[in-house]
Amino acid sequence: MPPKRKYNDEYIKFGFTNITVNKEVRPQCVICTTVLSNDALKPAKFERHLKTVHLNFSDRSREFFEGKKEIFKKMKLGTSGTRFETSEKVHHTSYVISLLIAKSKKPHTIGETLIKSCLLKTTEEILGKEAAKKIQDILLSNNTVKSRKGNMSQDIEEQLICLIKNLPDNTIKEELSQVLETTSRGVEVMKIILDYFEKHKLMWENLAGFCTDGAPAMLLSRSGLATLVKQKNPTTLTTHCIIHRQTLASKTLPKDLAFAMKISIQLVNAVKNSALNTRVFQKLCANMDADHETLLFHTETIYNIKQSRAK
Repeated sequence: MPPKRKYNDEYIKFGFTNITVNKEVRPQCVICTTVLSNDALKPAKFERHLKTVHLNFSDRSREFFEGKKEIFKKMKLGTSGTRFETSEKVHHTSYVISLLIAKSKKPHTIGETLIKSCLLKTTEEILGKEAAKKIQDILLSNNTVKSRKGNMSQDIEEQLICLIKNLPDNTIKEELSQVLETTSRGVEVMKIILDYFEKHKLMWENLAGFCTDGAPAMLLSRSGLATLVKQKNPTTLTTHCIIHRQTLASKTLPKDLAFAMKISIQLVNAVKNSALNTRVFQKLCANMDADHETLLFHTETIYNIKQSRAK
């Protein structure tokens, strides 16, 4: 019987690590997870496998395969060295359940103390013990759920941070692209946009519309963001954000309606300016079985205040 070959750490440069099967060391490809026999522990066979099966990776450096090896350490492998087909689904399920826990505003511990127990019992009763073993691999501990939630919220680029609105199918969609770290003058906002356009190789000629509010930083004739954008593309159409439409409409109200609005605002602020008046007003509303007991303090910066007053 020929002597058993031993694995050499230098074999990783060919994309092969090692695995023990039935007390025998065997080479395993870090790309396709294929396990060869102990007799294949030869550089020539590794090189042939790499060039015939993974030609695209044949010129990769040792560091590349070392990285693949590190990923291997985190995988769950069967006795044959192949990856469980369900491992990815189990990992994905852990994220799905963590998201549901976050949406329901329940404590992280509910994943392990209740949800996993229910899944195990239900699966065992309906599908049997073998299926329940797969459920056991789902990680739902307190720290795991916290980590999953953190991972889902870290990718700021995908969640976008520079308020963009569009109307697909009559619904408003909000996305964010970048964040302003300090001041929010027009030049600072423009710098963020310029960096974003340059990073993603966007063309100013393709910018058809630009929507903003009525803040001075947006509309100043020389340094406003709208002016700076038009310097890049004079054909860009500038529009006013729809969330301020009630405030804009209130500036051109008929005289009688404007007077009524003014009196209404004075009455509301008289109630909100005094803690005693606020408590008396709440008591009055409760005695009248009103649906609401609290008034909104009037301010020009909140877009829906005058809409509420008009109602």
